[in-house]
Amino acid sequence: MSVRVVLLVMVTGAFALLGAAVAAAHELVPEPAPPRAAFQEIWAYLMQGEEKELSGTEPITDLCYFGASLGRDGRIADVITRPSIVLKDGNRPRIHLVVAELSNAALMHFSLDPKYGVRPQLVDDIVRVSDPFDGVQIDFESVARDDAAFFFDFLRDLRDALPAGKELSIAVPARTQRFTDAYDYIRIAPFVDRMVVMAYDEHWSTSAPGPVASLPWCARVTDYVQGVVDNGKIVMGLPLYGRAWQDKRLARALRFRNVQDLVAETGSTPSYASELGAWFEYSESVQVKVFYDDARTLREKLDLYRGRGVIAVAFWRIGQGPPELWSTLEQADTPTMDAPTADTPTADTPTAGSPATAGSTPAADAAAASGVSGTVATDPAPASAAAPTPNAGQTTAQ
Repeated sequence: MSVRVVLLVMVTGAFALLGAAVAAAHELVPEPAPPRAAFQEIWAYLMQGEEKELSGTEPITDLCYFGASLGRDGRIADVITRPSIVLKDGNRPRIHLVVAELSNAALMHFSLDPKYGVRPQLVDDIVRVSDPFDGVQIDFESVARDDAAFFFDFLRDLRDALPAGKELSIAVPARTQRFTDAYDYIRIAPFVDRMVVMAYDEHWSTSAPGPVASLPWCARVTDYVQGVVDNGKIVMGLPLYGRAWQDKRLARALRFRNVQDLVAETGSTPSYASELGAWFEYSESVQVKVFYDDARTLREKLDLYRGRGVIAVAFWRIGQGPPELWSTLEQADTPTMDAPTADTPTADTPTAGSPATAGSTPAADAAAASGVSGTVATDPAPASAAAPTPNAGQTTAQ
């Protein structure tokens, strides 16, 4: 009996050791990396002066160089030198000069309205400064609704003035339904080669806390743009930044009686200095909520776009995101699948049915949430429906 017990213990122990060895071997074998997300075009934004942020390993096909700006006279006086960009694989991306005006609606009106005579000069300026570049991108984020027709005429004039082979692209706010203002995809699409949809700022610094670009919202934005714009023109933008919200607004104006109440509530002792006046300080805790994108959430967005047949993506901006992002991307020779296109969109082209987002500004989203329904919203918020300024992804503030 004792011999059998010893043998049983020995066999059981051997199996236990074998199981532990197999488990350890599995732990040593890393999980295979998922295949790289492949797109025909991979765009990225680079700020002038931040060239050092470009490592050279980014598999980008198109670099948007930010950029040229309008002076008070509506003209471009800058001379922008084309950066010399050579990636480590020896490839040279196409470089597009970004011409931007992000917040001055009055300047936009002055520059676009033909009665001031500035628009032809601005077109000439853009043709001149973009000469060394492969393309030019218009990023006018503060065009008022009343100036929409002037903006479309400007795009037509610029298209006609640019030399053959010079690519014209535009950055537009994210939308899930049509709004007949200056950023109407249907009206813009005929004049441009590429339309970069800034699919971010779903929530912004003055909104309630929330994702910069949630996956369901990105899906609705994609569905809408693919319903009204040729898929070959669409470039879906991704954010490489996050946002933080605090639960208390502490910077504010105070009446004298409010000051006295605070002194009493906080047990503070006011001080006085002739150069400062009266003042006191106290401590108060603040809860901060942060939403951001990491490599995993960015990959989920990339997979979403691939699954919907998007063939081009763009990133705002180089130097902001997780470094490991670029190793998960590669250029593809062909699209991964066919996607719906709208070669000849019309005013009554149906949209993907979310009524939620009209644009990426508080004003535009408020207009969408105020009961505007149907395919076409004819009275959105005044001014632009572009990403909010200075909170937009497409600003230097990030």
